[in-house]
Amino acid sequence: MRTRAIILKKQNTGEYDQLITCYTEEFGKLTAVAKSALKPNSIQAMHLDIFNLVDFELINGRATPIIAGAQAERMYSDMKTNLPALAGAYFFAEVFDRLVFDYQRDDEMWGFLTNLLEDFDKTTPTTTCRGSDQSVGEENFKELFKEKQASLISLLGYAPNMSECIFCSSQNSSDLLAYSPEGRGMVCKNCFFGGQRGIVLKNKELPSYDDCHTTTARLRSVAAPLRYAQGLLSISVMNAIFESLAERELHSLKLTRNVLE
Repeated sequence: MRTRAIILKKQNTGEYDQLITCYTEEFGKLTAVAKSALKPNSIQAMHLDIFNLVDFELINGRATPIIAGAQAERMYSDMKTNLPALAGAYFFAEVFDRLVFDYQRDDEMWGFLTNLLEDFDKTTPTTTCRGSDQSVGEENFKELFKEKQASLISLLGYAPNMSECIFCSSQNSSDLLAYSPEGRGMVCKNCFFGGQRGIVLKNKELPSYDDCHTTTARLRSVAAPLRYAQGLLSISVMNAIFESLAERELHSLKLTRNVLE
């Protein structure tokens, strides 16, 4: 069956083959074999470059599906020559590899991933404005990166609780001191100094009374915690959230931290 896919990761296996981890439109995330991809005369090799949007045939193999007839639809060349955008793409590819389950089709996840690469491909070092038909300047890329992080956390079902202490339920915003990646919420002063772990936030990151208590409708909104987290939390805190979800170090974060933080 033919499907479209975004290439997330490649690993050499055997003498000439490669294991290709990708997110497909029809089947969700899966790993398949690209036979003879490492041979110098391989036609498929250039089409299966990481982050490419590819159309290919999946053939049943003995243990792993086999990729055949791969054709690249989009190569996102501008993104691949822009270090901040490329570092961001590697981060999201690793998150998909670690946190997304195999063979679970999700149209929203597919839309998120393809839109992310399109947006990252529009990032150029020479532009400063953003719009539907305009590029995103590198100086604005941090905000775009945080926006995508918050959106993915929402899609994964891990929306953070930013309005109260997750340990004692205190809603006094002046007492909220830190953020707990493991608990995915705020920690008040009493709980923090009582031994609960968290990342201490800077003053500009701490929630105000208005932030936490604007309207009942906002607090009940599913999207509100993520919009709030997007504006409140730094990239370093968002990164810590993803590492806590993965329960291991994300190797791409070393590059991301050097480039974006």
